[in-house]
Amino acid sequence: MADSITIKAQCLCKEHMFSASLAESALPLRAVCCHCTSCRRVTGSLYSSCAPWPNPSEDLSGLDKYSYSRHTDIFFCGGCSSKLFCRVVSTLGPAVYVVTGALENTPGLVEYSSHMFVGDTVDGGASVWLPPAKRWNGGRGSQELSLESSPASKGLLSASPPAGARASPSATPFHCHCRGVHLSLRSAADLKADPAEVSTTSCINPQSLKFKASADSCDSCRLTFGSDVNAWAFAPLTHIGFDVAGNSSPGLPEFPRSLAALRGAVTATRNRDARLGTLAVYDSSPDVERYFCSRCAANVFYAVRDRDGMVDIAVGLLHHPNGARAEGLLAWSYGKVGWDVDAAGGWREGIVTSVKSLSSEWMTPVREGQHIG
Repeated sequence: MADSITIKAQCLCKEHMFSASLAESALPLRAVCCHCTSCRRVTGSLYSSCAPWPNPSEDLSGLDKYSYSRHTDIFFCGGCSSKLFCRVVSTLGPAVYVVTGALENTPGLVEYSSHMFVGDTVDGGASVWLPPAKRWNGGRGSQELSLESSPASKGLLSASPPAGARASPSATPFHCHCRGVHLSLRSAADLKADPAEVSTTSCINPQSLKFKASADSCDSCRLTFGSDVNAWAFAPLTHIGFDVAGNSSPGLPEFPRSLAALRGAVTATRNRDARLGTLAVYDSSPDVERYFCSRCAANVFYAVRDRDGMVDIAVGLLHHPNGARAEGLLAWSYGKVGWDVDAAGGWREGIVTSVKSLSSEWMTPVREGQHIG
């Protein structure tokens, strides 16, 4: 049919590829962004985004399945951890949704229609950066939030620390949805940027002594997270621990302090440290390792072998009292999005442009002292 279009979804390793046809007039697909705590923990991103898949009877049996809730299952690639679909059972029957990060960047393919459970973020999370759409405090039909009345508005920044404040608290737990991975991140307050150590110069904001953090739109991260713009915090392995309170455990080995030690510990087949839980690793390129939960598929770490001693931590896993953006711990590079070239020319370009402009506009008057140079 002349007015028919085929859309495709795939995982990072390309082991799983799906396609479906729909009328071109049905575009753009209307995607819902969810900012709830559970979606942040099951992806590692600051939000999830899903749209109806045209084939409600799609065969998903080749994918790994995680029971996210009583009525919702998440389907992902067990090899590379890419989230692909969720199936929701309601009184109207089962419905299949595709995560938008798995879709191609065809112009006009997807449009964000609403933001749900913004209230869970405390600070507004990523909802204040993303393209304007209805913002709900909870589920659809709950209290509707304007930017001025949302938890993240300029007038309600009580959840965020003052500009120039040093990192706090001393330790922040982070975990995936199923809690198979449950670790802690000690603040950078005891560090200083050392030109001889890539693990500190790449990680630490020298003014605030907070860990640097940034948004990212690279294709590989998009496919593994399932979200279109994701966020990483950069931290030395010395500040990651097994104890969720950040304390040392006398008599027990520390969390691995080098990438080789981390990989060896995670892939060990004998005497594996049980505190590593469900942490698994996938080599997405010859020099890049992506760590994830093998049970619920949450992204955990990104590691590059020539940056020994440090990892990127998926910000959506952090459980910080200031909120989803963890501004008491992290110094954000507002106004910037890494690998924005990957979004150019397609429907994601507008999302990346929004994140750049709105994060810069919204935070500049209030957080100028925390920007990363």
